[in-house]
Amino acid sequence: MNRTKTFLVLILMIIATAAGAQTFKAGTFIYKVIGKNTVEVSSADSSMSGNVAIPQTVRLGDTVYTVTAVAEGGFSGCTGIRSIILPAKINRIGKEAFLGCRNLNSINIPSGVTSISEYTFKGCLSLTSITIPEGVTSIGYGAFLDCEALTSITIPDNVTTIESSVFGSCTGLVSVTISKNVSVIHSSTFYECSSLASITIPNNVTTIEYGAFSPCRNLTSITIGSSVTSIWEGAFSRCPNLKDVYCLAKMAPDARYSFISNSDDDPNLSAAILHVPAESIKSYKDHYPWSDFGTIVAIE
Repeated sequence: MNRTKTFLVLILMIIATAAGAQTFKAGTFIYKVIGKNTVEVSSADSSMSGNVAIPQTVRLGDTVYTVTAVAEGGFSGCTGIRSIILPAKINRIGKEAFLGCRNLNSINIPSGVTSISEYTFKGCLSLTSITIPEGVTSIGYGAFLDCEALTSITIPDNVTTIESSVFGSCTGLVSVTISKNVSVIHSSTFYECSSLASITIPNNVTTIEYGAFSPCRNLTSITIGSSVTSIWEGAFSRCPNLKDVYCLAKMAPDARYSFISNSDDDPNLSAAILHVPAESIKSYKDHYPWSDFGTIVAIE
């Protein structure tokens, strides 16, 4: 029995030693082995500053590893970093990877990345622009939340899912192109995008959820795609400067309370113009809240 116990202890020690060898430091980063000859950047020194470049490969003993991922929270709180260059082989970026990097103004997303996880760039206050690769198919909850310096974003057509609050409080955002293959605009996706003046919702979208564009105080024009059937409560509330709504759906969408929140900032629909297909004018006049628009005209 004692020999068996001793043997088991030795096995556990070997496993523990092997597990410890999976993480190592090279240069200014700590890496974790995640596959045969591949590693992720596990963490970075929070005191690092300036311009940072992650190497394509790192060496541990006689083994050369390719860097293919950034771990969850890998650079979280690195407030001194101004730019990051990610190597081409990166195919995964963990959630909160760059959370709170408030001075980060430039970063590339390699073409092999297929999803942007939740809170990946939350609180990157200085980030002015970013290119989302064509291979990305989903953008997680709050991925760009509080990126107040971000001015424009193009969401490529391979993206099918944009979760809630992705661009919440992006107060500098003036231009957005939404993927034509998204089917739902989730709750608070563009919450408090106060510089956004116009938005076009693609024809594939069927649902616009609660508070999706509230409050976007400078929003003056909305184009709603032809497939929208449901617009949830407060989706466009607290948009006091809304003047023109273009709704391409032939049947008036169910949009009860979508323009109101009992706030003084709600749009004045009686002073706004609703543009709809000519053959659908009666449908809109017969359904609230569309009937509250002061003017309903045919789309030219």
